[in-house]
Amino acid sequence: MALHISRLRISNFRNFAECEIAPFPAPAVIVGENGIGKSNMLHALRLVLDPDLPDSARQLRAEDIHEGATGPFGHGLAGGAEVVVEVDFEGFDDEADALAILSDALTKVTRPRRARLVYRFAPRAPLNIDEPPEPGDDRVAYTPLDYDFQLTQGTDDDADGSRVRRYISLRVLPALRDAESDLARWNRSPLRTLLEEMPLDRTKLEAIAGDIDAAADRLAHEPEVDRLQKDLAARLKRLVGPQLPVDPHVGIASKDPDSLLRGLRLFVDSSRTRTVADTSLGAANVLYLGMLMEALAVRRAASAFVTTILGVEEPEAHLHVAVQRRLFRHLLATEPAMLLTTHSPHIAAVAPLESLLLLRASTSGTIANTTLDAGLTDGESQDISRYLDVTRAELLFARFVILVEGAAETYVVPAIARAAGFDLDEYGVVVVNVAGTDFAPYVQLLGTHGLQVPHVVITDGDPLRGSKRSEQGLQRAAQLVEDDDLREQLEADIEELRRLEQEGENREALSLRRTLQDTCAAEDIFVGDSTLELDLLSLLGDELAVAYSELASEGRAEGMARDIRLILDAEGTADMITAPTQALADRASAENSSRATHQHRLDRVLARVEARGKGRIAQRWAHHIEDVDLRKWLAALLECLGPQVDSDITDGSTEVDAELIASSGPARAYLRALDRVSRAVRGTALLPPTES
Repeated sequence: MALHISRLRISNFRNFAECEIAPFPAPAVIVGENGIGKSNMLHALRLVLDPDLPDSARQLRAEDIHEGATGPFGHGLAGGAEVVVEVDFEGFDDEADALAILSDALTKVTRPRRARLVYRFAPRAPLNIDEPPEPGDDRVAYTPLDYDFQLTQGTDDDADGSRVRRYISLRVLPALRDAESDLARWNRSPLRTLLEEMPLDRTKLEAIAGDIDAAADRLAHEPEVDRLQKDLAARLKRLVGPQLPVDPHVGIASKDPDSLLRGLRLFVDSSRTRTVADTSLGAANVLYLGMLMEALAVRRAASAFVTTILGVEEPEAHLHVAVQRRLFRHLLATEPAMLLTTHSPHIAAVAPLESLLLLRASTSGTIANTTLDAGLTDGESQDISRYLDVTRAELLFARFVILVEGAAETYVVPAIARAAGFDLDEYGVVVVNVAGTDFAPYVQLLGTHGLQVPHVVITDGDPLRGSKRSEQGLQRAAQLVEDDDLREQLEADIEELRRLEQEGENREALSLRRTLQDTCAAEDIFVGDSTLELDLLSLLGDELAVAYSELASEGRAEGMARDIRLILDAEGTADMITAPTQALADRASAENSSRATHQHRLDRVLARVEARGKGRIAQRWAHHIEDVDLRKWLAALLECLGPQVDSDITDGSTEVDAELIASSGPARAYLRALDRVSRAVRGTALLPPTES
């Protein structure tokens, strides 16, 4: 790879208390929620590398220092806190020009060579005081006048590195840009660079200027135009007399060749009738970016510098989705060291996995994570890259992620949360369908060696009892556990569970399965008993019967209601069926006596759902779940199942604690997962005390 940023460290600058990214991805697609510091990261790089940033902007203000920063005498600037930005470069071993420029900046002289530039904003000298003060002494305070910045290179704190940015620089295209205004102003337009870099023949330019001047003279001598000039001159003379040295004349352009170039304007059609102001905001932004990249290409071709790294903030602004994708692919192909910030899942979805740089909030400030150390194989990276379509790419912008197996869960899980008064969207929680049961690559992506996004897994139990492949859900969960010793213990216990089941030791098997589920839940992996629909029957079976009746024929709807009622009756939770569903079940025909077991009924319920489509049923089911009073419904279920429910639980004066949720029968995996998420993002239980 060509010269690129290989490491970035930011200390005490704005959002960043202490942030180190090593290795730094190239190209880098920087994602994160609003206000997390994406623009501040680019600005930190500008402090080191942007030759167009004036020194006055490098002289920071008190508010630029991280709020938690401390110095020898207390907090912030007044206490002497320092801001440091370190940028390391690699990839220039075979580039003679870069080696020459960075020779004094080297921190590693063997291949791969490494160079470093450092920006430091710190007090110029110790305070001139009579006796050493104690830290936090209010009588001691630095002011902005006591501070200055330095740009050094290599390991020598006195080696000036400002010359380097003339040859190795950063150019940032900001997000809140006014492309139309910038293109109209000569001193800010990329058109200026393009025209001034052109090797124009001065003689020809002067001849063209003369032709234009002659044409302007002919126009100015037209009677109407000439009269206008004279009338305006007379008006000015009457206003202020002869003291204002202004002689108004109408013209097309100055006959000075340099002024002639400044008079050129960019049009967006071949007939030169539509200016940039006449096009869309999106088109103006693309035009601006295209001209900027062309100006960089011209300067590169002229060997004006070693390299310029392009930073683009929110290239998706005002652009159609298809154009966003096309633009990003082009930037990626032509700017291998590019830095790009985005809020667009359309761009994040097509970004190379190894390019992602996720910024997240922590208690001490913004932190950054990449996928470069996630331990993914090439195949897994390719699979996840394909997987990250627009919907799933939302996990990159989430504060918390719930990984589930299929589409049905993406409808039902948020609905259960809403029934508890917990809006997942409001708290940045995203439910991600992994389209199967292979959670491992996504857990690696989000885990401690990847993007470090808080997450839980909800997976079906898939017991398959009597099969050699029984207890598949617990087996999946065991494989996701990071701790080797715990994973081995889980696998041994799962083998014991299979033995107990085969020998008919049902009571012992049930107890061991609960223990295994509890152990997995402590690792944020929530394993159901069976499948989504069957696990939630006892709590939300009535709503499932209603949802199914809205999509199926009358006879099938009656059969579904009958089977659900019989299942809940056998489990001791028949009180969870409402009168309308009871009436629907009463109208059903009698079941076939040869298929009247509890398992047959479970199989029929699941078969009906699958025949209609699990996702389609889940959509309707979710609609009814949202209207449930989950606290009341859960209290009713717990009373059916046996646990004593105190009145302060039913009346809402206290929270429904984790122990009660763990007693909620097969529904507990989903409720426990949501309770875990709620405590993480809201700081309260899934079912907290209700306001009186």
